[in-house]
Amino acid sequence: MNPIQNIAVIGAGAVGGFYGSKLQKAGYNVQYYSHYLKSSKLKIKSIWGNYEIPIKVYQNTKEMQPSDLIIVSTKLSPDINIYKLIYPIIKENSIILFLQNGINQEEKFYQAIKKDKNIYKLNPVILGGLAFTCINRVSPSEIHHIDYGKIKIGALLKEHHKIAKEIVAIFQNAGIETEFTLNLRKARWEKLLWNIAFNTLSVLGNKATTEELIFSPYTEELATLLMKEIIKIAEYEKNSPGKKLVKEMIERTKKMKPYKTSMLIDYENKKPMEIEAIVGEPLHLAKKYKIETPYLKFCYNLLKFLDEQNRKNIV
Repeated sequence: MNPIQNIAVIGAGAVGGFYGSKLQKAGYNVQYYSHYLKSSKLKIKSIWGNYEIPIKVYQNTKEMQPSDLIIVSTKLSPDINIYKLIYPIIKENSIILFLQNGINQEEKFYQAIKKDKNIYKLNPVILGGLAFTCINRVSPSEIHHIDYGKIKIGALLKEHHKIAKEIVAIFQNAGIETEFTLNLRKARWEKLLWNIAFNTLSVLGNKATTEELIFSPYTEELATLLMKEIIKIAEYEKNSPGKKLVKEMIERTKKMKPYKTSMLIDYENKKPMEIEAIVGEPLHLAKKYKIETPYLKFCYNLLKFLDEQNRKNIV
């Protein structure tokens, strides 16, 4: 792997802004792409220490420098074309780390670059990252990291495992709790277990926090049922994180500080929710594998209805 010098963060929201700022504090040249963040500095309030840091923010990736490491942390929304955003800043051997929710984004991007000879010949490395954390952006320039914080990083292709481990080391040296995962697909299913339950139910459950959801027997049961459906899909692929993890996720959430999920915050702000990435994609896989997932389907339909009503009159 070539030395990492320039880092681009595509999507300087809560996750991208926080982890990007940690890498910047460690001495890397970090540039940020965001439509919402126009400030020249970020204020971080974190369980790992508070700080303010000056930043370089761009509203157009064509104005950014080609980067050695590209961290993609935008929301997975139908109106965001990840490929077009990344295209101007890819250079030879660029490492692209998808630090997002959901599943299948690395695979879809790989299929896209295989069709584009100009990009494919640059030999980009595709990695995936899962942030197991509680982070909120309380204003465009202020981020609160309130609990947890570990990232798991893995490679889409086996030949890139070594590079993934080197990126893990870079994150660790920046003070970020990070570990390498040999099976990226399995790790994505693991993260999806929590997201499918608590992102979904936070919106459907009358704008509830994680604390309110987990300490009600009714929503705790629903969370468990949704997780079990995700386990069934992952088991079909032979990538299951294990049935025991369902109970572990429940117990971890009980210990978590009260937290508004990213989907709930988007709903309250009348922004597009990551319905397709978190709920729609596993539902599509369930249909493909002929697996019955009635709770998942119910939640998907109701979320789509609420999103439609919530944003009906937005100009």
